[in-house]
Amino acid sequence: MSYFRFARGVAAAASLAILLHPVVGLGQDADEDDEGQIDAITVFGRIPDDTVRDIPQSVAVFDQEIIAISPVVSVGDAIRFVPTASRNGSTLNAFGDSYIIRGFDASQTVNGLGFNRIAHARDIANVERIEVLKGPASVLYGQMQPGAVVNVVTKQPLDEFQAVIGAEYGRYQDQRYTLDITGPITSRIRGRLNVAYRNTESFIDFWDLEHFFLAPNLTVDITSDTTLIMEGVYSTNDWGSFQNGTPAQGAFLPNPNGEYPRSFNPDEPDTGFTRRDSIDANFRLIHAFSEAFIFRASYTYTRNEADFQEMFVSSSQPDFLNDFRTLRRAVFFGRDAFERDDNILVDVTGEFVTGPLTHKFVVGFNYRDFNSSRPARFVGTTPLDLFEPVYGLAPALDPELPDFFQFFDSLAFFVQDRISFGEKLHLLIGVRYSDSDQNTDFITVDGQSFPRELNENDWSTQFGLLYHVSDQFTVYANRAESFVPQFGTSSGGAPFDAERGTQYEVGTRLEFANSGIQMNAAAFIITKTNLRTSDPDNPGFPAALGKAESRGFEVSLFGNIAPNWFLGAAYGFTDTEITRNFDGLEGNTLRNTPKNTVSVQTRYDIESGPLRGLGLGGTLEYVESRFGNDANTFKLPGHARLDLAAYYAINDRIQLDFLVNNVFDEDIYAEGFNIFRVIAEPGRTFLARVKLRLD
Repeated sequence: MSYFRFARGVAAAASLAILLHPVVGLGQDADEDDEGQIDAITVFGRIPDDTVRDIPQSVAVFDQEIIAISPVVSVGDAIRFVPTASRNGSTLNAFGDSYIIRGFDASQTVNGLGFNRIAHARDIANVERIEVLKGPASVLYGQMQPGAVVNVVTKQPLDEFQAVIGAEYGRYQDQRYTLDITGPITSRIRGRLNVAYRNTESFIDFWDLEHFFLAPNLTVDITSDTTLIMEGVYSTNDWGSFQNGTPAQGAFLPNPNGEYPRSFNPDEPDTGFTRRDSIDANFRLIHAFSEAFIFRASYTYTRNEADFQEMFVSSSQPDFLNDFRTLRRAVFFGRDAFERDDNILVDVTGEFVTGPLTHKFVVGFNYRDFNSSRPARFVGTTPLDLFEPVYGLAPALDPELPDFFQFFDSLAFFVQDRISFGEKLHLLIGVRYSDSDQNTDFITVDGQSFPRELNENDWSTQFGLLYHVSDQFTVYANRAESFVPQFGTSSGGAPFDAERGTQYEVGTRLEFANSGIQMNAAAFIITKTNLRTSDPDNPGFPAALGKAESRGFEVSLFGNIAPNWFLGAAYGFTDTEITRNFDGLEGNTLRNTPKNTVSVQTRYDIESGPLRGLGLGGTLEYVESRFGNDANTFKLPGHARLDLAAYYAINDRIQLDFLVNNVFDEDIYAEGFNIFRVIAEPGRTFLARVKLRLD
């Protein structure tokens, strides 16, 4: 569509970015007014100074102080405390940030600016806080999954010089070093630089990871009304032996040969590797025409590159050559794979009055241009004995690779209005129109081409009603939609219809008077349609005819019981069901969705006496057993993970922490990349860390 290219050029020439309000999260200073408003939410598409109190939607916020309670090195390490959340990847591969929330996939954004396109877990080094907005959010973000949006808010430059140097050391030679330096460069320019380096091994045989992360940020006050922010991320990850899963039989399911060691690796030593490099650059601009009308714009460029040679357990069920011990294996080769993503967002926010009603609106457009190339293929190799592995017998392979090209263009227009009927009652109405083209082309090794094309458009809506019963008590209700295009074609060559989701939610927020405690409760129903399933009219071919539903509720309590004692606790209940499927799965529970989840975080700091400066804390995470596939033929075991920590501030500049993770050495399993394959997560580990602050 030529007008997409035109819109991209016009928008890029007109502006470069969006400025999102820097705010303070839970446990930090200030940004609370006399009416108890807290934590302005940095969400593109919303009014810039919206707060949690003003949003008719369930929201969880994790700031730096909450994150520091537990061992967190990536965004996914914090999301495990969200009620109804279940990790959908592993900390031992690139998918540690992937989660299912409220029964469906969650999407990630950075500073409210569309998708997080970095192709691995995002480092926590430059993260100011994490905001989790539950349910669909296509009106705000476009093609997002209906479970939740995890919005990462990055650290911004400060007006005064500050530097923090950190070092961590843990079990399995785990070393991590960080640097955070910020301050003014001139009277109009401020800068910030975050650097992280990690080198670690694991309990898994010949698994290791080397990671480097660099995040510069430059903020320029062009005038008193105009600000430009330029920030980026460069991230590299080198895995020796990418973890894709081992058989559930012999891990926790019965195996006539017994249990195999948790350290078993189906890969060959010094043979497998995965390298993923990412560059992400964002330019954001804000201009205030007046206090009521603000122009914002953003341009984001992302490029991911990957090379890999990963050993897989190749068959699905069973994973063995009839003896429950000999594994079929294949190597997944990829060379010079890349993804490029360009994203532009422009909006205007404002406020006006019509009679007794006050309107706060945002109107704008979003353009995205994505293309990728992935030369890759699976090649079978030698089998391996699970209980008595003999390595070194796999032949060296260097196959020719077919290529898969993917192109995607989308242009969307959106408008949202929050109508206030006095101080107590607020109505939120939003609509987004999206028009998208996607093209794919599979090129075989002998040069044959198989192109496919699809055009789709969609109207997504959002409605919310919020009522402040008092300054401390709020009730709300909302209806929101999701829209996610699917690649591929059905039996007749027709493209699949996009997946669509709808959520209905009601909830309350209660702030206890004369304390720092807030309680949230919400109930929800989410329906997702056009799920890919078998075609009843064309056996052996897929069709977008499936449907599933998720119902549940969640309760959370968080805040400071005392000025020196933080407590956060959350419970989530999720009941899912496949309501339409032509493989006979109607009535089954969705995979990897526990009915019950519980999390607790706490920290108590001693403020006087001989132990002044000492803090004690910890976290508890409980995830109930859940089915490992939609067929409900086996379950992943539940787990209760306890982490304990001691924190000691020697003075205002030096902080020492010691953490013991998974204190009771609980067996924790993530899903692998095929049926009946699982990934064992780390058992008991320790971590010592020190931070030095200079200012």
